[in-house]
Amino acid sequence: MGYLLPRLMAVGGRAVMLPILVASLVLLPQAPSSAQRLPVSPQSVGGSQGRGAGQASAAVGKQTAELLAALKEYRQSLERLLALQEQALASAADRREQRRDLYERGLISRREFEESERAAAAARQSVEETRRAIEAADHATVEARTAGTLATLSPLPPGGYQRTAALIRYNGPVRWSLRTDTRRLQQFFVARFGRPLPVSAFGQTPLHDRMGFDHHDALDVAVHPDSPEGRALMDYLRSAGIPFIAAWGAVPGSTSGAHIHVGQPSPRVAAHK
Repeated sequence: MGYLLPRLMAVGGRAVMLPILVASLVLLPQAPSSAQRLPVSPQSVGGSQGRGAGQASAAVGKQTAELLAALKEYRQSLERLLALQEQALASAADRREQRRDLYERGLISRREFEESERAAAAARQSVEETRRAIEAADHATVEARTAGTLATLSPLPPGGYQRTAALIRYNGPVRWSLRTDTRRLQQFFVARFGRPLPVSAFGQTPLHDRMGFDHHDALDVAVHPDSPEGRALMDYLRSAGIPFIAAWGAVPGSTSGAHIHVGQPSPRVAAHK
């Protein structure tokens, strides 16, 4: 596809074509923030501004659909690779146990046994790397879908709250700071659920670099919006006046990729190539 920038990603010792989806995201029309966008008057809707907005919305929909299709294809390739790697891991684990038995019986050297252990460890690492790549693809899918949706929605006033089929958003009036406010959010979650806050993205990450998003002052929390943790976290953020966006998983009915983005929406910036 012409809008993709191909890149090789090493997954489990193999070179896999990774569609870096920068071009599509950068080409999507930029949706101004609620502080920047002005309400559109009824007169302008029927004029050139209205037509321009309609064309921009259509472009967003087309680009987002292409982007999501590319991500789906990429994830499927990772799933096929993972199946092969899991088979290789099972075989390596069997060989390791066979050599363990032979070593304990004094039939092979320690070096031969350790070689089988290293092979099994390498196979396990390959599986783990591919699983992480699948998680990253799911996160990217949710990010792309959310960006496309936000570009078509009207701005929220300060304190505004909206729930759609794709997301929940709250334009909290409090200025969120990743550096100074994350700790109290972590303290709330630990006190409520007895475990650390499951952070999936703290500030800017390589994923956000590749997708062309400025995420430097935002926090992504890997909780499903409909889960007890997700509902409690959103209630806390609203009570504290902290802005957030909650998005469902990459696959309907799944939790993979679902998260709550704490902070203002990430604006698009020039992407790293």
